[in-house]
Amino acid sequence: MKLISPLEVLQTRFGFDTFRPGQKEVIDKLLAGESAAAVFPTGAGKSLCFQLPAVMLEGMTLVVSPLLALMKDQVDALEAFGIKAARLDSSLNSEEYADVLKQAREGDLKILYVAPERFNNERFRQSLSRFRVSLMAVDEAHCVSEWGHNFRPDYLKLSQYALACGAERVLALTATATPKVLDDICEVFGIENRVRTPFHRPNLHLSAQVVKAEEEKLEGLIEALKQRGGPAIVY
Repeated sequence: MKLISPLEVLQTRFGFDTFRPGQKEVIDKLLAGESAAAVFPTGAGKSLCFQLPAVMLEGMTLVVSPLLALMKDQVDALEAFGIKAARLDSSLNSEEYADVLKQAREGDLKILYVAPERFNNERFRQSLSRFRVSLMAVDEAHCVSEWGHNFRPDYLKLSQYALACGAERVLALTATATPKVLDDICEVFGIENRVRTPFHRPNLHLSAQVVKAEEEKLEGLIEALKQRGGPAIVY
């Protein structure tokens, strides 16, 4: 049987020609059976780092995300690519919930999205023990750190649940991690491999203007907008 490379999967299943910086390094670690932490800026392609391995690995990839709207968007996008994915969240009724668990149990799902609070449900934890979880991806992983700006106690338990469900590897993802926060993430999940990509964006220019009065602020804003040749964001 011919082995398919990550690049072939990228091109044939996801429709991209090349990897973005850092993606291939993370994916290679995961496919080698190792865990990893990835710190990428927003919009740099963090999701592909678990979606592509999910296609190549046996078993199911479990994605933990606190953002319900993002779960739905990603499930819809994956199904458009022909990748079987589902989510378990509060919007599902009991019949839909049971159907998702049935698909996971029978090996029909490649990716399952859940919120961290889902692990507080004993029925879900029991069900999870019957699945083969080849990869557990933790999005917004900075929430695990008390030093982070958005600490969530439920995140601290995720490393225990990863062990309990037999997750074969863990991927921690964030766009917001100081060195201290990244240390915490890696310590909690027992991760040695770290991949961080630059946050500098050459297509963006950042500037600050000091004003003495509210009237000057408005005048300066009007003048700045007159001079702009493209889009701008004003804080």
